[in-house]
Amino acid sequence: MLSREERRNQILEAAGGQFMAYGFAGASMQGIAKAAGISRASLYTYFGNKMEVFHAVIKLLERFISQQAQRAVDELNPRAPFAARLIATFDTRQTAWLSVTNIQSPYTYELLQLRAENTARFEKTPFEELIVTMIEDATASGEFTPKAGTPPASVIATILVQSTSGIALFEGDDLSAKRQNLRLLIQSFLDGLTG
Repeated sequence: MLSREERRNQILEAAGGQFMAYGFAGASMQGIAKAAGISRASLYTYFGNKMEVFHAVIKLLERFISQQAQRAVDELNPRAPFAARLIATFDTRQTAWLSVTNIQSPYTYELLQLRAENTARFEKTPFEELIVTMIEDATASGEFTPKAGTPPASVIATILVQSTSGIALFEGDDLSAKRQNLRLLIQSFLDGLTG
């Protein structure tokens, strides 16, 4: 028998498949329950509505991406420059999102748009929190010395996350070109804050 947490993860995996197959509007609580192998009544003991399920799927994906990004930084040389660490985190995020968007679904863009609209209304994602921490740590250590008038780390993180998302979503399918654009954007942004 599955624990409540294991069952919840099973539901979220099934829900992710339903959203990719039918889009947000086409997915239903009944379809999610069926795909998860549980009753609809049982599904409602975990989530109150479809939007709650969607948010939980996105949060699970965001946590996974944040963990992967942290792992990428941890694998770098401990003396790697701040810009290299920041680029590694965003590159990992971009690669993870690209793996999601490469799943053949006509609803991928719709779901990512819905995610972006709803994420902007709520708390920072785990990935944004990681970026804030990295900026604060680099500032505290003197490795990143922004010029006077630079916005706080939370604003810098939001700007970086939003601007790099455009590269992942709209720059074609060439991963090496996306990586190059990502590096140029982040380095230019950092240069502008410190120059």
